[in-house]
Amino acid sequence: MPLSNPDHPDAEGVTVSARGEIDLSTADELQHEIEAAIASNASAVVVDLAEVTFLDSAGINALLRGRRLADDRRKPYHVTNAQGMVRQLLRLTGVWDHLSTPAGG
Repeated sequence: MPLSNPDHPDAEGVTVSARGEIDLSTADELQHEIEAAIASNASAVVVDLAEVTFLDSAGINALLRGRRLADDRRKPYHVTNAQGMVRQLLRLTGVWDHLSTPAGG
């Protein structure tokens, strides 16, 4: 799962853009990028899933861990642009509303 490098932090925050499949073999990479974005001086963190074609429980866990870490650091965090089956899975598991609603800070 290639990740684009997070955008440079600015007043609007930083975006981590994931691509391809997020599964057991790639979720750690996503988790690392999310953690780095949260640890940066960015004002907020957005995880963009527009180009994600597959997501499993390991990917969901990485997104939820990011949310918990951001909440602990009082940094706004949310997930955006989930499409098709990825969005459907996030809805079916009951986490879409939690992840897609900006919170923190």
